[in-house]
Amino acid sequence: MYELTILNHHGEVLKRFDLSRVEREHKRVVIGRADDCDVRIAHGQVSRHHCAIEPVADDDQEWIVRDLGSTHGVKVDGSRVEETSIRPGLEVTIGPAVLKFQLAAASAADVAAKIKAEMGE
Repeated sequence: MYELTILNHHGEVLKRFDLSRVEREHKRVVIGRADDCDVRIAHGQVSRHHCAIEPVADDDQEWIVRDLGSTHGVKVDGSRVEETSIRPGLEVTIGPAVLKFQLAAASAADVAAKIKAEMGE
Protein backbone atom coordinates (compact mmCIF):
# COMPACT_ATOMS: atom_id res chain seq x y z
CA MET A 1 0.00 0.00 0.00
CA TYR A 2 1.41 3.34 -1.06
CA GLU A 3 1.04 6.95 -0.10
CA LEU A 4 1.40 9.49 -2.90
CA THR A 5 2.93 12.84 -1.99
CA ILE A 6 2.85 15.68 -4.51
CA LEU A 7 5.67 18.18 -4.15
CA ASN A 8 6.51 21.37 -6.02
CA HIS A 9 9.94 21.85 -7.64
CA HIS A 10 11.22 23.34 -4.34
CA GLY A 11 10.39 20.13 -2.47
CA GLU A 12 7.44 21.60 -0.58
CA VAL A 13 4.55 19.21 0.04
CA LEU A 14 1.37 20.27 -1.76
CA LYS A 15 -0.91 17.24 -1.22
CA ARG A 16 -0.88 13.71 0.14
CA PHE A 17 -3.04 10.80 -0.97
CA ASP A 18 -3.40 7.42 0.69
CA LEU A 19 -3.68 4.93 -2.18
CA SER A 20 -4.68 2.01 0.08
CA ARG A 21 -8.35 2.09 -0.89
CA VAL A 22 -7.47 2.39 -4.57
CA GLU A 23 -5.23 -0.66 -4.26
CA ARG A 24 -7.92 -2.68 -2.45
CA GLU A 25 -10.49 -1.81 -5.11
CA HIS A 26 -7.97 -2.41 -7.92
CA LYS A 27 -8.91 0.93 -9.51
CA ARG A 28 -7.00 3.23 -11.83
CA VAL A 29 -6.16 6.79 -10.69
CA VAL A 30 -5.89 9.48 -13.40
CA ILE A 31 -3.67 12.51 -12.77
CA GLY A 32 -3.95 15.71 -14.80
CA ARG A 33 -5.40 19.20 -14.90
CA ALA A 34 -8.93 18.32 -16.11
CA ASP A 35 -11.85 18.52 -13.70
CA ASP A 36 -12.62 14.81 -14.09
CA CYS A 37 -9.16 13.66 -12.91
CA ASP A 38 -8.85 11.78 -9.61
CA VAL A 39 -5.78 13.86 -8.72
CA ARG A 40 -5.85 17.36 -10.16
CA ILE A 41 -2.75 19.47 -10.79
CA ALA A 42 -3.81 22.80 -12.30
CA HIS A 43 -0.74 23.87 -14.29
CA GLY A 44 -0.16 24.55 -17.98
CA GLN A 45 2.67 21.99 -18.23
CA VAL A 46 0.36 19.23 -16.97
CA SER A 47 -1.85 17.69 -19.67
CA ARG A 48 -5.60 17.34 -19.14
CA HIS A 49 -5.14 13.58 -18.61
CA HIS A 50 -1.39 13.35 -18.00
CA CYS A 51 -0.77 9.93 -16.43
CA ALA A 52 -2.41 7.11 -14.53
CA ILE A 53 -1.56 4.91 -11.57
CA GLU A 54 -2.88 1.45 -12.36
CA PRO A 55 -2.49 -2.20 -11.41
CA VAL A 56 -0.57 -4.54 -13.66
CA ALA A 57 -3.03 -7.01 -15.19
CA ASP A 58 -3.53 -10.18 -13.13
CA ASP A 59 -1.29 -8.93 -10.31
CA ASP A 60 -2.75 -7.31 -7.22
CA GLN A 61 0.68 -6.45 -5.85
CA GLU A 62 2.34 -4.63 -8.76
CA TRP A 63 1.36 -1.12 -9.80
CA ILE A 64 2.67 1.20 -12.52
CA VAL A 65 2.60 4.85 -13.51
CA ARG A 66 1.67 5.12 -17.21
CA ASP A 67 1.90 8.20 -19.46
CA LEU A 68 -1.45 8.88 -21.13
CA GLY A 69 0.04 10.60 -24.19
CA SER A 70 0.92 13.80 -22.36
CA THR A 71 2.62 16.68 -24.16
CA HIS A 72 5.49 17.14 -21.68
CA GLY A 73 5.82 13.52 -20.61
CA VAL A 74 6.40 11.54 -17.46
CA LYS A 75 9.98 11.61 -16.23
CA VAL A 76 11.96 9.39 -13.89
CA ASP A 77 15.51 10.53 -13.07
CA GLY A 78 15.24 13.15 -15.84
CA SER A 79 14.40 10.62 -18.57
CA ARG A 80 11.02 10.41 -20.25
CA VAL A 81 9.25 7.06 -19.73
CA GLU A 82 6.03 5.54 -21.08
CA GLU A 83 5.52 3.58 -17.87
CA THR A 84 7.42 2.61 -14.75
CA SER A 85 6.84 0.22 -11.86
CA ILE A 86 5.95 1.82 -8.55
CA ARG A 87 8.36 1.08 -5.73
CA PRO A 88 9.02 2.78 -2.39
CA GLY A 89 10.90 6.04 -2.90
CA LEU A 90 10.00 6.38 -6.61
CA GLU A 91 9.88 10.00 -7.76
CA VAL A 92 8.05 10.83 -10.99
CA THR A 93 8.08 14.32 -12.49
CA ILE A 94 5.12 15.69 -14.44
CA GLY A 95 5.38 19.35 -15.37
CA PRO A 96 6.48 21.26 -12.25
CA ALA A 97 5.21 18.58 -9.86
CA VAL A 98 7.04 15.64 -8.31
CA LEU A 99 5.00 12.55 -7.41
CA LYS A 100 6.70 10.64 -4.62
CA PHE A 101 5.58 7.14 -3.66
CA GLN A 102 6.18 5.78 -0.16
CA LEU A 103 4.84 2.81 1.73
CA ALA A 104 1.80 3.84 3.76
CA ALA A 105 1.48 2.80 7.36
CA ALA A 106 -1.16 0.10 7.64
CA SER A 107 -4.14 0.86 9.86
CA ALA A 108 -5.06 -1.48 12.69
CA ALA A 109 -8.25 -2.48 10.82
CA ASP A 110 -6.25 -3.40 7.71
CA VAL A 111 -3.84 -5.52 9.75
CA ALA A 112 -6.70 -7.28 11.57
CA ALA A 113 -8.50 -8.02 8.28
CA LYS A 114 -5.33 -9.45 6.76
CA ILE A 115 -4.73 -11.70 9.78
CA LYS A 116 -8.34 -12.95 9.67
CA ALA A 117 -8.06 -13.67 5.95
CA GLU A 118 -4.80 -15.61 6.45
CA MET A 119 -6.38 -17.63 9.26
CA GLY A 120 -9.40 -18.47 7.08
CA GLU A 121 -11.91 -16.66 9.26
